[in-house]
Amino acid sequence: MPQKRATHGRSATRTITPMIPLAIALLHSAVISPPGGGAPVGPTTTVEAVKCGEGIEDFHACHASYPTGCTISGSPYDPYLNLMKNQTTWDSMEPQEVFTSLSQVQQLEARLPALALTQKNHGDKLAQLKALGEGSIYGVTGYLYDVVPEGKESSNCQLDKDPPQYEDVDFHIFIGFDPAVAEKILNHKTVSSAEKHQSMIVEMTPHYRDAFHQEWTADALQALKGQQVKVLGQLMVDNEHYVSGQDCGIDPSKKTCWRASVWELHPVTDFRVCEGGGCTATSAGWAPIGESSTSAKAVSGEAPAPRRSSNSGRR
Repeated sequence: MPQKRATHGRSATRTITPMIPLAIALLHSAVISPPGGGAPVGPTTTVEAVKCGEGIEDFHACHASYPTGCTISGSPYDPYLNLMKNQTTWDSMEPQEVFTSLSQVQQLEARLPALALTQKNHGDKLAQLKALGEGSIYGVTGYLYDVVPEGKESSNCQLDKDPPQYEDVDFHIFIGFDPAVAEKILNHKTVSSAEKHQSMIVEMTPHYRDAFHQEWTADALQALKGQQVKVLGQLMVDNEHYVSGQDCGIDPSKKTCWRASVWELHPVTDFRVCEGGGCTATSAGWAPIGESSTSAKAVSGEAPAPRRSSNSGRR
């Protein structure tokens, strides 16, 4: 597990530590297998959707009091899904597999219909999803198509965007696999929705960023758009988006769909950019944000020089 980093600014007044034992205890006892393996256990404690109370100023206050998240109106959501999203520790940080093509993600997506998955029944499908890899660390190599700070979500107590740092919300990150699309992005050419949405979503959560990677800012990521990247994180089905109008994996003909699959890496635990281009999943040349020359320019506000994309899909 990464070492927790010191917090700064607004974050210094609170800590995520009180939230972690409760969330992990709930998840291990009610959601996933106990440490060391074994079959997934069923719910041994009640995990319910709850209504947000008063005074939730930021994500620290949110996750200290609401490990399953909450909604302002008390409207229902999937609390088991939110527990998965808000994890910060795993038995192993080594990836089980690194996806290098869209087809690998689509193969996982094709196995979901047999599960009768809905938007709010994640807790009922724990064993089946774990058998497909959910809850373990996986990876993906591709191209950074786009970064979108999310709006109000129950997993973050429906806190809203607060630019410029967007401290209280997830970052939705589109990882695509087409070098031609990446080339367009690098050269600031128009990319169609159909091209952009043939990508895997990976998400950085506010409490994981604050605890371990404060250099993961929206500005630093935006400056890397079009670059070849390698991402590690928890493999997870975001069943909240398992509807044809959002998940292109269900019905690609829907014009409103915006993601190739509901399989995500969430939360992201490692994010690297290829230095010089032409990296493979196992090659050298991957540098963490904040340590690469490209990332240093991004943090300073200087745009990195475009590099010609290589076809990372040909491994």
